[in-house]
Amino acid sequence: MSVPLDARPRLTPRMKRGLRLCEQEAELRARRSELDRRRAFDRHGNRRSPGLEAEAATVRTALEKIAVERERLLAQIEAELLPLRAKQSEYDRARAAARLPRRLKKIQVSKAEQKLRKRMAALQRERAYVDGTTYRGRESAKNDEAVWSSSHDPETFDSGDR
Repeated sequence: MSVPLDARPRLTPRMKRGLRLCEQEAELRARRSELDRRRAFDRHGNRRSPGLEAEAATVRTALEKIAVERERLLAQIEAELLPLRAKQSEYDRARAAARLPRRLKKIQVSKAEQKLRKRMAALQRERAYVDGTTYRGRESAKNDEAVWSSSHDPETFDSGDR
C-alpha cells in the first residue's frame, strides 16, 4: 500500500540541502575514483597528466567542505532534539509512575506529547536526509530495481532467485 502524495511530509530546507549535499558528494566521489584510477595508471610508467594532483586536491577540499557542512547541520538538528528528548523522558516517567499503582495497560497520550513526538519525528526525518541515509536508500532501491528488471524475466527466473 503506497502513501498518497498529499500525506507525505514536505521537504524542509535542511532536507533539501541534505539531498543536494549527497548528490554533490556522489559526484565528487565518482570524480575522485576516476582521478585515483588515472593516478594509479600514471604510476606504472605512463605519461603523467598535468594538473592531476591539483585536481585531486580540489576534489578532496570540496569533499571536506561537504563533510563540515553536514556536521554543522547534524549538530543543529541534535541541538534541537536534545531538549525534546529530555521532555519526552519526563512524559515517559510520568506515564510509568501513573501506570504502576493502578496496573493500567495503556495510558492516553496527551496533545502536548503528541505534538512533541511529531516534532521529534520531523527532526529525525531531517537527520536521515542530512546524513545521507535517505539518499543511499533511494539509490540502492534504484539500483536493485535496475538489476531486477534487466536480469529477470520469465525465462531466466528459477528457484535460485529469492
